[in-house]
Amino acid sequence: MQRRLMIAVATWMIAQPCLAARPGRIVTWGSDTDGQLSNTPTGTNFQAVGAGHRHCVALKTDGSLVTWGSDAFDQVLHTPSGTGFVAVSAGAYHNVALKSDGSLVSWGRQDLGQVFDTPTGTDFVAVSGGGYHSVALKSDGSLVAWGYDGDGEVSGTPAGTDFVAVSAGGFHNVALKSDGSVVCWGQDNYSQVSGGPPWASFVSIAAGDYHTIALRSDGLLFSWGRDNHNQVAATPPGTDFVAIAGGEFHSIAIKSDGTLDSWGNDSDGQVSNTPTITDFVAIDGGAYHSIALKTPPVPELINYQGRLRDSAGDPLDGVSVDLTFRFYSHETDGSPLFTVKQTGVQVTDGIFNVLIGSGSVTPGTEDTLSKIFQNRSAVWMSTEVGTDGEMAPRQRVASVAYALKAGDLSHIEPKATTPANPSAGDLYIDASDANRLKVYDGVDWQACW
Repeated sequence: MQRRLMIAVATWMIAQPCLAARPGRIVTWGSDTDGQLSNTPTGTNFQAVGAGHRHCVALKTDGSLVTWGSDAFDQVLHTPSGTGFVAVSAGAYHNVALKSDGSLVSWGRQDLGQVFDTPTGTDFVAVSGGGYHSVALKSDGSLVAWGYDGDGEVSGTPAGTDFVAVSAGGFHNVALKSDGSVVCWGQDNYSQVSGGPPWASFVSIAAGDYHTIALRSDGLLFSWGRDNHNQVAATPPGTDFVAIAGGEFHSIAIKSDGTLDSWGNDSDGQVSNTPTITDFVAIDGGAYHSIALKTPPVPELINYQGRLRDSAGDPLDGVSVDLTFRFYSHETDGSPLFTVKQTGVQVTDGIFNVLIGSGSVTPGTEDTLSKIFQNRSAVWMSTEVGTDGEMAPRQRVASVAYALKAGDLSHIEPKATTPANPSAGDLYIDASDANRLKVYDGVDWQACW
């Protein structure tokens, strides 16, 4: 059997190849009476979402807005065009958005001042739409509210400059202060204002139509207010929650593993049809539907390049080999932390290039590629060609700005359609998208430039 030697490698550790930020796709569930589900836009270029009574709104990565669903009050038709938006929120029948210059724009139902009374100025940093009113946070930490004021949701706005977040409900509001305490005002017929916890250890707040939710710093949830559909009583236990949102009579939360939990009214599947997949990063609740933003999982890949020679020192050429990579916490001895086998690797003039992690995985002490680098000052990798056994010595894994042979894209022809049956790491040039280079991360195609 010929002995093969491996030399001169270049690695890029646990990095998504091209994207500095990972936008996501929109997922909706629950009632679809006005197309708030069936008209959900496709694509993976969204960065924020909002749910109104029977409509939805989303912010795209280019700073533009998209709305769909009920248009009874032109909350869809009058969506402002152009880019430059950085945040958006849906009220019951209106929307409000924040622009990059700190100004606000509102559209939709306007009979109670929720549009015409939108404050001017360029010092806003956050905004939330309620039933028939809106509330915004200014850069100095103060709050401003406008629109319907039948229950003090506008006139009762607290003074002060120590607020860091705000959420508008049906007829009440909740705000978070810099000391972690919660302040509520407006309608209190179900103790959605007065029933809040007195502690000062909260990191996030959300308002439903008649109930309120808060997330404590230890990941625990608290709910208070109307409980006609167990939106309070059924609040899930546990300390692994990272985000919350309120609908009319239901609530939604994101857990630390990226999964969702919903509770409360389930008349249209807004609870029972909650997606069971992972990687969610944003949520909101409408009257009888919910919306969430899901990002593709970060590909755990190492771009590895090397050279293979036979026992005579000649480079292998035009052959296909199977490569097994094992990662260790020690330079010698010990059991593998993680093993990846890449089959059918092409070798040309001795050179091969492979994305370690896109092949067959065998967990060892660690169950993901990224975990082998956590809390370890050094990691070593061994390589086996076919069934020849591990080559020695093991190589210490490091990110280096050098490659034995840099590839080019001259062999990739632009395509007007997405390639079928892609594998993680595949590249193609999208002729329908300004000849943009894209890479397949194992779930979806992501733009590189």
